[in-house]
Amino acid sequence: MTRRRRAAATEASPQPPKRTRRYNLRSTPSRIKRDLLLGGEQEGRRPLVTDEEHRDKNKVLKPESNTEALKVSSVDLQAEKNRDAHHTEEYEMEGLIVRRGQSFCLSITFDREINKDEDILILQFVFGARPQESKGSVIRIPVKLEADCDSPDILNTWKVTTTTIKEKTATVSVTPPEDSSIGRYEFFVESKLVSKEATDLNRYEHEDNLIMLFNPWCPEDTVYMEDRERDEYVMNETGRIWMGSQRCFFGKPWNFGQFDNPVLECALHLLDRAELGDVARGSIVSVVRTISAQANSCDEDQGILEGRWTETYPKKCTLPWSWTGSVKIIKEFMEKGKSVKYGQCWVFSGLVTTLCRSLGIPTRSVTNFESAHDCDSSMTIDSHYDEDGDPMEDMNDSVWNFHVWNESWFRRLDLPEDYNGWQVHDATPQEVSEGVMRCGPAPLKAVKEGHVYLNYDVAFIFAEVNGDRVQWQCNDDGSMEVTKIDKHSVGKCISTKAVGCPDRHDLTLDYKYPEGTQDERRVVKFVNRFSTRRKENIYHLDLKHEVTFDLVLPEDTLVGDDFKAGLIVTNASSEDKTIRVKLTLVSAYYTGVAGRRVKNETFEYNVNSEDKRQVMMDVDSGEYVKFMNPGAVFQLYASCKVMETKKSFAKQESFFLRKPEMTIEMPEKAEQYEEVKAVIKFHNTTKLKLTGGSLQIEGSGLVTAEEIATKKVIKAGDEIIEEIKVFPTRYGTKELVASFSCDQITDVESSATIYVSRKAGGLDDPTTLSTSERNSFFIGK
Repeated sequence: MTRRRRAAATEASPQPPKRTRRYNLRSTPSRIKRDLLLGGEQEGRRPLVTDEEHRDKNKVLKPESNTEALKVSSVDLQAEKNRDAHHTEEYEMEGLIVRRGQSFCLSITFDREINKDEDILILQFVFGARPQESKGSVIRIPVKLEADCDSPDILNTWKVTTTTIKEKTATVSVTPPEDSSIGRYEFFVESKLVSKEATDLNRYEHEDNLIMLFNPWCPEDTVYMEDRERDEYVMNETGRIWMGSQRCFFGKPWNFGQFDNPVLECALHLLDRAELGDVARGSIVSVVRTISAQANSCDEDQGILEGRWTETYPKKCTLPWSWTGSVKIIKEFMEKGKSVKYGQCWVFSGLVTTLCRSLGIPTRSVTNFESAHDCDSSMTIDSHYDEDGDPMEDMNDSVWNFHVWNESWFRRLDLPEDYNGWQVHDATPQEVSEGVMRCGPAPLKAVKEGHVYLNYDVAFIFAEVNGDRVQWQCNDDGSMEVTKIDKHSVGKCISTKAVGCPDRHDLTLDYKYPEGTQDERRVVKFVNRFSTRRKENIYHLDLKHEVTFDLVLPEDTLVGDDFKAGLIVTNASSEDKTIRVKLTLVSAYYTGVAGRRVKNETFEYNVNSEDKRQVMMDVDSGEYVKFMNPGAVFQLYASCKVMETKKSFAKQESFFLRKPEMTIEMPEKAEQYEEVKAVIKFHNTTKLKLTGGSLQIEGSGLVTAEEIATKKVIKAGDEIIEEIKVFPTRYGTKELVASFSCDQITDVESSATIYVSRKAGGLDDPTTLSTSERNSFFIGK
């Protein structure tokens, strides 16, 4: 990926004062901590001191200036040079942003010439709300005042190399360890004289903090990744999130925008509000689990995004399918300080990809089609039907048309090294993990091999991709019997965006062995040992069927057109069979939950031995449009009864109808800070009247997220055209993302890329301007 110079944010959320400490971001202590603070003395315990009191008692955090020792005149953090070397020049956040395990330079100028024989110099880096040297959160490094000399801290973890000593100025290179805690660090310079008492000193505190991130460029860091994939999974600001059904899917363009303000500020804030310990912030597993929990609003701390899966939504909220990226969600959360409404699984995944990439964690969004939700740790997905073949929804495990989660790449220091690599985690609220609504990280290899005894949540993810669907018939007397075990219908077409292009990359064989192979069955049999119903052993039953059924669904039908749906019945026996088939069409949601009934028909046919029969139901647009949800998702139920044997079987599958297309016309190339025009066109090729239309636009480094409402009714054959101004502030390949939704349909997506060349001369870097000059320039544009 082309490396680009950062630019100032034009409409970012207000940033905190430069000297804001982490503890100031916490509104109140946790309940347990508060109880200890208030009640410790009454219960005979020593009460805890507050973070502020702890700092006040810590002498090394107090600025001093009372001796003849060197006094700091200025400090140059060399932010531009360091950010370029640390691949952090893209961030709109100002200040020094570095990555752990990699050296950064700074220069310190004093009030007089440095005397190597008389002067003592100590650099001090401070991390956390309750820093102390014995905990490793106060790092004190004596500096040797001779060129090319190395100086470690007392624990031999951090290192300072003196590069030059020239009169009043010392230039040094600081190397933090590759397992440093990520977040804000305060910086002090302490000076003494050899001839004076140790307590006779000057201590200078720099006004700006530095921010430390994970380092996927450092081979020793747990998140290290090779170049090409690193460009995709750390640096790429846009991507695709796959949606639809196993028969018909598409990649929804998504603007991750991990370098935009206030994304990094938000990611650090989430670690603070979760009260993640200082040492734990060096652990990738702890950070990922925290982000997974903080992305949703289900727990007491009320995270970023509230999920909603209902037919109706309140006014003045953003519908889940209207989001085109993560930045607008994060801005609203940081500005209002409360959960944003509303999201569904792909929104949660896109949000987590953004937050993790902003911290330097290689992360991608992954879609699993026909994704199961095992509610009771049985490792099977159970569905129930009455004797007439009608579904008993209140008793069933759910199978989503698709579900989107995340994978992050890192080494698992808490597990054997065989489990390094991609780790699955999920912020969509489904089941609690250790009392909190989150999921993972689970090693991808553990999922494939069925090692469900490992942390975290391997069993739940295994069932999502490789659980067997078990069909139960509920008899009139209340008894149940297994009528079918479908071993191959869960976990289909597992997808992510390919590296370096918008194409789909199939991950199915990374999650499980090929369906029906000995290895795949071996894993399922092993996992059954850990099932909550392992003693029932349903796999010993003889469930061979002489009559089989395959659904026939519309695959390229435009919304508003007529279609056919049904099934093919195959009689593999040596005798003729009489088959009674009941077809039921309902509107549905992508979570597999049935909505309103559209139509049902019953057929009875004789199927000759060794023969097939197609049973189809005609569905007119007038029959389904009034029941259709905006996602245009439907579910076909087929219940079949063999009259000679009285055996009943059922099958169901969801499908989507195709939406109209939208296009974006934009120049292929542009120059940085030069305005260009983009034209967005939507043509209503359906037979429907579309009302309540809304166009969502987003593109990091190009435009601020914007919504354009379409007030008029869009009749069949009408076209709407919107022209927008695009102002590139960062150079390299950028992508503009647009999404159209209305009362009748959603998820009409389009995107266009533009290559932005670096401006030659003139306004080369707007960050060199004053704040007022910079704002005037951008507003003027």
